[in-house]
Amino acid sequence: MATTTEELTKRISDELDATLKLIDDTQRRSVRAVIPGGVWLRAARGCWVSGELDWASDLYRRAANAMLVDAQQDGRRQGIYAPIAMHVLGAAWMSNDRELLDQVGNTIDESCKTLIQNVDLTPEPLFNATLYLTRIRVAWFLGRGDVLQKSMPDLDRAVRTLDRWGQWYWEGERDIHTHTVIKALLERKPDVVKAGLAKYDEYLAEQRGVSPTISELVDEEFISLASTAQDLGVLLPKFETGLLPVR
Repeated sequence: MATTTEELTKRISDELDATLKLIDDTQRRSVRAVIPGGVWLRAARGCWVSGELDWASDLYRRAANAMLVDAQQDGRRQGIYAPIAMHVLGAAWMSNDRELLDQVGNTIDESCKTLIQNVDLTPEPLFNATLYLTRIRVAWFLGRGDVLQKSMPDLDRAVRTLDRWGQWYWEGERDIHTHTVIKALLERKPDVVKAGLAKYDEYLAEQRGVSPTISELVDEEFISLASTAQDLGVLLPKFETGLLPVR
C-alpha cells in the first residue's frame, strides 16, 4: 500500500521527536556525553525534510564536526574513510557555514593526499579510487572548478586500473554515479547529466525500505548535484529522492 503524504509526515515527525529526545536525554545524563555523528545527522535530516531549516543548519554543523572526528580516527584505521568523509562534506555544505565547509574540506583533502602518497602502505586499488573520488567531492562542494578539472584524470585512471572484483564493486555502489554526474557537469553534457542523475536516484531508491526512515529520505550529495544541474538549465524528471523539504 502506498504511503500517503500525511502518513509520511507523521512518521518523520515521530522519528525526529525520538531522535531529539535521545540527544536531550544523553546530554542530561552527562555534560561529557558524546553524541554519535550519525545521530546528529539523522536529527539534521529530520529538521531539513520537515522544513525547520534554521534548526537543520545547526544540527548539520554538529553532525559535520562529530563525523569529521570519526573519519580522522576510525575511518582512517578501518579503511572506511571515503564514505564517512562524504557525509561530513554533505553535512557541512547543508549547514550553510562556509568557514566550516572550508575547514572540513581542507582537512579531508589533506588526509586523502597523505593516504594516497603513503609509500609504506600502498592503498588497495579500490580504496585508492575512493580516495581520489573523495578529493573530487571536496573540490565539488568547495566550488573549486580548476581542481576538479585537474583531479578528474587521476580518478579516471584509478578506476581503469581496478581488477574485476573492484570494477564489480565500483559499478554496483553509489560512487560510480557521483563520478559520472560530476564529470558530465564539468563537460557540460546535459543529456549525460540527466541520465546520470536518474540512475543515481534509482540507486538511492533501491536502498530504501518500504517505510523509509529520515536517513533514507535525504541525500545531501544528490541534492547538491541535482540542484546544480537545475541551475545550469538541465531539464530534470521528477525524482524519488527529494530536493525540497516535505513540508
